[in-house]
Amino acid sequence: MELAGTYQRAARARQVGIPQTELAALEHLLALGGLTPGELGHRLGLTSGGVTALAGRLRDAGLVHSDSHPTDRRMRVLTLTSAGEAMVVDRLAPVLAPVDRALSWLSDDDAHGIERLLDAIVVLKERAAEDTPGPELEHSARRYKPAVLM
Repeated sequence: MELAGTYQRAARARQVGIPQTELAALEHLLALGGLTPGELGHRLGLTSGGVTALAGRLRDAGLVHSDSHPTDRRMRVLTLTSAGEAMVVDRLAPVLAPVDRALSWLSDDDAHGIERLLDAIVVLKERAAEDTPGPELEHSARRYKPAVLM
């Protein structure tokens, strides 16, 4: 199911004409209401420089804006503009349609059971992602590794 979703996101990104990472960023912002650049970068697997460039492109396109963090003025929070939200909601409709169609084939009790199951899976996957450590950084006294010449 996740691979099918990834494949579908790639198709939507091609349709919209933006990279998959940018579409994923917009989807995260829609789902969560706003994230700091660090939080967004962590979710997308981007470096701080990568998320800075991404946020700049999305701001320049008028899809996101950056506001002061409500409790820490040193940080910023990225949120969707109304144009960004409208674009993502419009692009998500084809994604949600097959799910809605499949759920319509079920009784209300079965559909609610599946909804609870999926909500539980989301929580468990979010926790697993948060608990997954990053790679160990290799610290060396040498700044550069010598090249091997052949």
